[in-house]
Amino acid sequence: MTTIKLLAAVFALCLAIIAAYFARKAHLPGRIKKAEEFLENDDIQKASEIVKKILGKKPDYAPARYLRARILMKQKQYLLAISELNGVLGIAGFADFVSEVDVHYHLADLYRDTQQWPKEVEEYRSILKFNPDDIRANHRIGHVLYRQKNYGDARDHLLKAYSQDPSLGDCLLPLGVSCFHSADHANAEQYLLKSLESASDPAEAQYHLGAIYKSRKDYETAMRMYNAVRKDRRFQVGSTRALGEIYFEQEMYDEAIERLEEGLGGLSGKDEDSLAYRYLLAECYERANKITEAVYHWQKIYEINSSYRSTKTKLEDYRGILDNENQRVLFTASLEELQPLITEVIARLNYNIVSKSQVNVNEYFYKAFNIKRINEPPLAIYFNRTTRDITESQINDFYQRMNAENCKSGIYLTTAKFSIRAKNAAASMMVEIMDSAFLNKAVERVMMKRSKPGG
Repeated sequence: MTTIKLLAAVFALCLAIIAAYFARKAHLPGRIKKAEEFLENDDIQKASEIVKKILGKKPDYAPARYLRARILMKQKQYLLAISELNGVLGIAGFADFVSEVDVHYHLADLYRDTQQWPKEVEEYRSILKFNPDDIRANHRIGHVLYRQKNYGDARDHLLKAYSQDPSLGDCLLPLGVSCFHSADHANAEQYLLKSLESASDPAEAQYHLGAIYKSRKDYETAMRMYNAVRKDRRFQVGSTRALGEIYFEQEMYDEAIERLEEGLGGLSGKDEDSLAYRYLLAECYERANKITEAVYHWQKIYEINSSYRSTKTKLEDYRGILDNENQRVLFTASLEELQPLITEVIARLNYNIVSKSQVNVNEYFYKAFNIKRINEPPLAIYFNRTTRDITESQINDFYQRMNAENCKSGIYLTTAKFSIRAKNAAASMMVEIMDSAFLNKAVERVMMKRSKPGG
């Protein structure tokens, strides 16, 4: 009997222990739920007390660890919360108690709040492994990648989010810009225009729309967009440069200079965009025959980067020109001053101009008769104000124009020199060539004549 009683007692004790274990185990979710209720009601202290007691007895109980992380988030102890959540992910079998996706969402939010953008992206990529179409994840990762200028990937994620939820209006601008940088101008225009319908700050959309219309040579619309943002400090340099380029392409050099000068104050000085901006301004001054101003800007560029594009060559060419009085007269003369000067030079060759046409601000085509041989057919004369050697192609173009104008011969005048191939081409085409050396002497004689009383 004694033995039987002893066994019964042991069995009863085991049952009690097992019952207590399961009761305690069953009690844990209830305590977690109670702690969650306290947390929802912002009673952080009571929630913390429950969690602390649970973890004191069961340190790796995933629901309690997860709840502690949420408490830390409420307390804005973001780094500690991150550590706690990563600890939850390291507990074997945690996913039986805690949603892994929720953990990654919380981590993503924390990395965003602590400006750890790459890690935020990693968390969203983890979420997308569970559901590639997760709107929130695609939406957020698209914005992060957009800020990082990863436009190709940003476009894909933003498009996925927006196509599922068109109410996400904040996708439109970054989606449009991302499409623009991905050379998808058609979709870029669509999204950017749509973003303007509700944009409180339309400048970025207008700036990129300007670039799209400029690339299509729809200059009127492009200029309207750029003019709308050129007073905005964020886009001042870029928009004024773009406006300058539009005027430059239309050979409206004075207008280009006026606009580009407005943006000079916004230049940083040493970056690639600043150098390109100033180089364009120098080119505009060059085309407008304001050589002193052009040299000034090339010198500024040279001081920063002596090997930038053709700056060194330009300075060498134009410094020599400015040091030569006759060349300086030719290159700095306005259009109103240049025409009488060239007319006098041509007269010294015994030709009388009967018609002239402007090819551009530095190139002119004349038809003239020989004063001494008036019965001969008209002669074609081409004047080109440039520092670059005349090429064979330019001679060929002149020859074709000469024949089209029914001229049997011609003269090519230039402030530069002729390449070897250009000289050979001219010799075979009845084209007489006269370079800078001839013009310098001719201009010198003209200026001497003008300086004489009654000249």
